[in-house]
Amino acid sequence: MVNFFSLLPLAVAVSLDSFGVGVAYGVRRIHVPFWSLAMITLCTALTLLLSVFTGEVIVALVSPEVTEAVGGGLLVGIGLLAVLNQIKSQMPPREKPYAPDLSPQAEQGSNDHSDLNPLKIIPQILASPDAADFDQSHTISIHEAFFLGLAVSLDSFVAGIGIRLLGYSPWLIILTMALMSSAFIYVGIRLGMMIAGRPWFRQLPYFPGTLLIVIGLHRLF
Repeated sequence: MVNFFSLLPLAVAVSLDSFGVGVAYGVRRIHVPFWSLAMITLCTALTLLLSVFTGEVIVALVSPEVTEAVGGGLLVGIGLLAVLNQIKSQMPPREKPYAPDLSPQAEQGSNDHSDLNPLKIIPQILASPDAADFDQSHTISIHEAFFLGLAVSLDSFVAGIGIRLLGYSPWLIILTMALMSSAFIYVGIRLGMMIAGRPWFRQLPYFPGTLLIVIGLHRLF
């Protein structure tokens, strides 16, 4: 039980990106049905399973002192990247010279997702969560939820390795973080319209990265 409660702050920090996705959907009135949430949970769980397995291999090869240091270092690194990315996103974009795209793909429109290449789609979703709504129906279908689940679980992969190296139970990591990720999307959608206009909400994206840095430093020292 103590292990579970000490894992909660880590799970919250990693899952707050999912909360941000949910808020974005709530503001835009994008609906995520139950089975789509289930698909997101499954994608996150499978990603965590792979990351925990990687952590198990490292634990078997390296001493406990080193694994805890590496785990704390990974969390600090993830937190720093999250904060830096948020700072970068607040900067005004550079203006690019206009160059019309006359390719056949451009004539079909920018929302053509006939080529569902994860390497192309996932970066778009990370930059703008509503890009997962391929058909702009304001409802995330199961196949759209698959790509959304892959996108929101990327941070969980590295974090899962780091958390496993800190000694937490593999199945506790998978169950807690997978369910919390989907729960935060749901809660974010419900609360999106209520809090999106509040001034303090603009600072919330810095919180998960800062929390991971604090927890990682605590484990290191």
